[in-house]
Amino acid sequence: MKKLFTALLLMAFCVSHAQNDPSMNHRNKHEFRLDALEILAIPNLEINYEYIINRYSGAGLAVSFSLDDDFNEYQKFAIEPYFRQYFLNRRDYGARGLFVEGVLRFAGGENDFFDIANNNALDEDWFDIGAGFVIGQKWVSENGFVFEISLGGGRYFLDENTDEFFARGGILIGYRLF
Repeated sequence: MKKLFTALLLMAFCVSHAQNDPSMNHRNKHEFRLDALEILAIPNLEINYEYIINRYSGAGLAVSFSLDDDFNEYQKFAIEPYFRQYFLNRRDYGARGLFVEGVLRFAGGENDFFDIANNNALDEDWFDIGAGFVIGQKWVSENGFVFEISLGGGRYFLDENTDEFFARGGILIGYRLF
């Protein structure tokens, strides 16, 4: 009887320790990432937040804004809610591996053009809404470090003075916590 009691007590300790172990990231559902590629290649800062719904899906929001006033033709800002579905996911803490993402984009910027009739340069603000898809790969270490590569794009719907298509993707680094 003592051996059974000791075995049950040891099992209960191991299970409770595994549930409280911070390296077991299946309980961490909030992830923050920065797009390193946009910071280096384009003077643009993109911050991503993703809520891990379960091991196969996540929903998030990406917010980006221009860091250079001379580069506003690309965009001044973008707000992008997205939903991801993960595939080939074999780890317990989930939401990692190959993914496909559906994204909406609310973006604005500035178009510079030359008015030939009046012989002067004009600036025109724009705002547009678009939708698109992204494919990528995400790696998550056991201590919560995140590295992601993604590429995709979509199409704008409203403003005919903006580019018809937009690109989304990058090289992102971040951390998964609480």
